[in-house]
Amino acid sequence: MKLAPSTEQDIEQLSEWIAADPYHFHQGQPQWWLTGVEGSLLAFCLMDDRGPLSYVRLNAEGEYVRIHTQFAPESVVSKRRLVVGMIGCMNVLIELYKPKTKGMIFDSESPILITFMGKRFGFKPVGSNDYRLDFEG
Repeated sequence: MKLAPSTEQDIEQLSEWIAADPYHFHQGQPQWWLTGVEGSLLAFCLMDDRGPLSYVRLNAEGEYVRIHTQFAPESVVSKRRLVVGMIGCMNVLIELYKPKTKGMIFDSESPILITFMGKRFGFKPVGSNDYRLDFEG
C-alpha cells in the first residue's frame, strides 16, 4: 500500500471514475482531488502493487479531519483489493491525525462503506449522512 501524490496525469482516470460512481457522478471537478490543491490538508492516490485503488482528500473541519474518497469502479478494482488498501490507509491516517485532532469524519450514502467503516474503525452516525470517529471518549 502506498500513498502517492495525485497529479495532472490522474485527471483522465479521475474523470472516468467520477462519471462511473453512482454517488459522485454529478460532482465532476477531477482537479479537486489533486495533491497540493488549495484547501486540502492532504490529497493522494491510494495504490497497491497493481495500481491505483482510490483517490483521497482530507480537509480540516473544525477540530476534525473530513475524509473524501473517490473509489475506482468495481470493474477496475476488486472489493478485496480495495478493503486491504483502505485498512492500511486508514491505519496510517489515524496514526497521523490522532495526536493533532479530535477525530475523523466522512459522509456517505453507501451502506457497504458505512457498515465497513463502523465495524472496522468505529465510525458512528452523527447526522443524516455523516459518520465520525472520535479519538477520545
